[in-house]
Amino acid sequence: MAGLNSKHPVVHSLLFDYYVFGKTFMQLSKEHHCSDTHIGKKLQNAEGVIDGYLMALEVKLEMDKQVRRELAA
Repeated sequence: MAGLNSKHPVVHSLLFDYYVFGKTFMQLSKEHHCSDTHIGKKLQNAEGVIDGYLMALEVKLEMDKQVRRELAA
């Protein structure tokens, strides 16, 4: 997250506000002066950035095993 904060501070703050502080789309849209649908798109983009970082670093998450089991069932 530190690397994300230095390269993409807006994305970092959006993810932090949504996942850590539990702010709603409406609260975020007021803070960022845009619509709640635009916030949803920004969050998807931010999650994609995180996913890209994890893939580049070849990080395996603990939940990956569980998700594979659920998909196979």
